[in-house]
Amino acid sequence: MPRKLFLVATTILISLLMSTSAHAEESEGGPACSTPRKAVASVFQPEVHQRTKCLESGTFSSIELVDRIGALFTGKLRLKPATISDSPDFKDSRGRQRLVVHPKFPEIAVEKIGKKWVWTEDALDAVERRYVQSTAPAIERYAPKWTQVSLGSHKLYQLLALLLAFIVGIVARQALRALAENRIRPLIERTGQAWASKMVFVVASPGATLVMAAVLRFVYPRLGLPAATAAWLGLLVRVLIILSVVWAAYRFVDVVSGRMEHKAAATDTKLDDQLVPLVRRSLKVLIAMSGLLVILQNIGVNVGALVATLGVGGIAIALAAKDTVANIFGSVMIFVDRPFQIGDWVNVGGVEGVVEEVGFRSTRIRTFYDSVVTVPNAKFIEANIDNYGRRSYRRCKFTLNLTYDATPEQMQAFVEGIRAIIQANSATRKDAYEVHMSGFGAASLDVFVYFFFKVDSWSEELKQRHNVLLEIMRLAHDLGVEFAFPTQTLHLASVAKASEVQRPEPRDDVDDLSNVVMAFASDGARARPDGPKITSGFLPGTDRAGGDG
Repeated sequence: MPRKLFLVATTILISLLMSTSAHAEESEGGPACSTPRKAVASVFQPEVHQRTKCLESGTFSSIELVDRIGALFTGKLRLKPATISDSPDFKDSRGRQRLVVHPKFPEIAVEKIGKKWVWTEDALDAVERRYVQSTAPAIERYAPKWTQVSLGSHKLYQLLALLLAFIVGIVARQALRALAENRIRPLIERTGQAWASKMVFVVASPGATLVMAAVLRFVYPRLGLPAATAAWLGLLVRVLIILSVVWAAYRFVDVVSGRMEHKAAATDTKLDDQLVPLVRRSLKVLIAMSGLLVILQNIGVNVGALVATLGVGGIAIALAAKDTVANIFGSVMIFVDRPFQIGDWVNVGGVEGVVEEVGFRSTRIRTFYDSVVTVPNAKFIEANIDNYGRRSYRRCKFTLNLTYDATPEQMQAFVEGIRAIIQANSATRKDAYEVHMSGFGAASLDVFVYFFFKVDSWSEELKQRHNVLLEIMRLAHDLGVEFAFPTQTLHLASVAKASEVQRPEPRDDVDDLSNVVMAFASDGARARPDGPKITSGFLPGTDRAGGDG
């Protein structure tokens, strides 16, 4: 135990040190912002968190600002970082550690603050002004004058255009969804293409939401909005696009799992029927987590560092929760080895019952007391699993005790009669059984009976065992033999005369005994292999008249 605690503590300490060192490197600038060239090139990196690393301001609108830098410096004004100084000690003609990014915009520059070359707040404000000047006039020419009044940092025409874009997007979404579900889908269903009909269901609502996001994405960059407002709208559009894709993938999992259920239903084993829900849930969780990570990445979170930190922390969690991990591996082994399937009668470590459900962490077994026992899946890795459900035959073994007044001929007839009963029963195995006189007991002659039933359920086994035992009782009655039970016999030979002792007349005639045995064969006159019927039997699931209940 102390060793495990030491490992957990060490892992957590390493994780904290890595996070601290990464934070320290980021605060000191690191290699990414060490020169003017790297600071300029940073805003054109593919990763969102890399594009905002060399910005002095850390506001929510940082992502939108770097996008506006990219929008400004395109075409003829395209920046070429290779032509910019890569010296960390660069100074301009005035001796300042300041570098103008492009001669056309002298107010936009990167400066060295501390050990970092950064895009200053003044430079970012200049970027926003230049961007608004390059986009807004085209919109203002078409906007009525009464809509050009200022409302805070916005103009009325901008707000009205946004409202109109939202209305158009919502109407387009509802119209496309209704068209797909009420027109296209029924048309495809009439052609008998079930798969195509399900795919329409998959993409109907998510696709319509994607169109709504496209309308907003087309409108808001052309309105010359302030960076903060544009940042919120940009985030909304990105989230809508991601949610549309995740939503469609989420629905597609249901389509695939439905196909898997159809395939699983055609197999003999029931374990794959239980596997389908697990696969469905796992895929949905994976899709949801992937969508969340993409959203985090789009709002500027360093997903790579986050995953790495979670991975290191996950080791500590795994060490602390080793039993949970062992249960997950146990569930994997159950589905790989398939030691049982749903509905099997099993005995695992003293827990006996019918398997009802197999999950990632545990397996539920319903006992014959009708209680449910939850067994951790880790137990199945090392435990001996006795699967009664895999039996091809069900053994029946017992010893019958006859009284000592049975003659050898009666004993032989009794043994042969039991063999005939086994042969006559439709549920017994005909090629493997043993019926013999096995010994002289203290108060009985012992007959060993060993045979098998070929049935599918415990209830049917009990029913057929009942029938065989009743046939044996009738055989004993017809042969004139009696079953022994523990008794004490007191012989008073001096008091009772031999003629006064009443004993049953033994049946020694071989032909007579042979006729009794043959009467219990499959086509014999006395054979009742399905049991003698006195009433309907009052079996479970039947009414008093014997019909189905």
